[in-house]
Amino acid sequence: MVFGFFKRKKVEEEEVEIEPVSFLGPVNGNEVNLQTHARLVEAGLIRSKDLITDALSRRADTIRIEPKGPQAVVTILIDGMPFPAGKLAKPEALAITQMLKLLAGLDVKQRKAPQSGGIKAEYDSKPYLLSVSSVPVPDGERLLVRVADQKIKLESATDIGMGDELRIKLRDLCGGTGVVLACGPTGSGTTTTLFALVRNVDAYIFNIFTLGDLGGRKLNHVTAFDANAEDDLATTFARAMRKEANVLLCDPIKGADTAKAIFSKAEDVLLLSEMSAKDVPSALLQLIAWVGNPQAIASGLTAIVTQKLIRLLCPDCRQTYRPKAEFLKKIGLPEDLPALYRKPTIATQDLNAETCKKCGGVGYFGRSAMFEVLEMSPGMKELVNGELDAASIRAQMKRDKMTTLQHDGLRLVAEGKTSLEELQRIFKAPG
Repeated sequence: MVFGFFKRKKVEEEEVEIEPVSFLGPVNGNEVNLQTHARLVEAGLIRSKDLITDALSRRADTIRIEPKGPQAVVTILIDGMPFPAGKLAKPEALAITQMLKLLAGLDVKQRKAPQSGGIKAEYDSKPYLLSVSSVPVPDGERLLVRVADQKIKLESATDIGMGDELRIKLRDLCGGTGVVLACGPTGSGTTTTLFALVRNVDAYIFNIFTLGDLGGRKLNHVTAFDANAEDDLATTFARAMRKEANVLLCDPIKGADTAKAIFSKAEDVLLLSEMSAKDVPSALLQLIAWVGNPQAIASGLTAIVTQKLIRLLCPDCRQTYRPKAEFLKKIGLPEDLPALYRKPTIATQDLNAETCKKCGGVGYFGRSAMFEVLEMSPGMKELVNGELDAASIRAQMKRDKMTTLQHDGLRLVAEGKTSLEELQRIFKAPG
């Protein structure tokens, strides 16, 4: 294995030991008896610490171990970008996989069914949550570890990168009744966007109730509604509304029954939820198919919000440049914009300069979201009640000058937070 080099680093010309990650127990509260699994601990604990410590020291947000015949390939993702992290012999990969499953409170004997859990951890005096999932594959088990720095708060609309203009617009859209949805592919940040929308609602004016599982997240000034197990969703909605609820946070929409129940109450209360869809046109078309009544969607839907993550330029090494006014006009940026920013290019790099300590020479550090919002404008309502497809939805969004991912991405470019090259990469990427 190639990781494990975390043990020493230079500090003022002196080599010092770096403390490895500390595993503090599973998130699910299951008791982990290491003595019972002494052989596994001997084979896998140090190797697991090496792997996780190395990944955390490199700012990895995801670690993947993929069995490939007699070996396993280790890949880490930094700000969503994959980097090779070496190969493991099959016994090593198995020991690490089983060890991390054990530390996450999972069943190490179960290798034929997917499992997921989490580990509370600490590294470099920071608390982390390591979300561990295993999936059976022909050569064994694929292990995925998602890393969340608990000190980084992604709660408000501002925290996740939403601009003030859009945040205020969404607050206005959430000021009445109707359905507001967050959508996106799995793992794209949809749930984080949904909770940011909830926090964007004025909780001092509106009574907000949650009907679903918050997944451990805390929402101030939001009341958890105690639903009866025997009640269907429509009955639960009615009971909550008798408690003078103005806003209801619902579980994700996954099928026709839930969609129909939510839209049946769209005239009476604001309903916030999420659904899996590749983009906003797909979400709108799926809702119409589920509910089976375009008029109900046209009258009940307020907005659909989606998001896409984009890397932010490293503030310590980004470079300023001034493109021509004609170019700025062509791409839709103000011609009088004083400057744009990009990562250091080979032509401008000082070959004798030290590698940027903050980003490690990558040129990017951290990520933000850019957003797209489909609003149920008069033109969109008319379109929904007629013949529509993804192309016609996009065309109507353009006519109504709705916020698109491209538009919001250019906002981040103009603010100096990301580069045109990164924006181009995002839109060339599959999916």
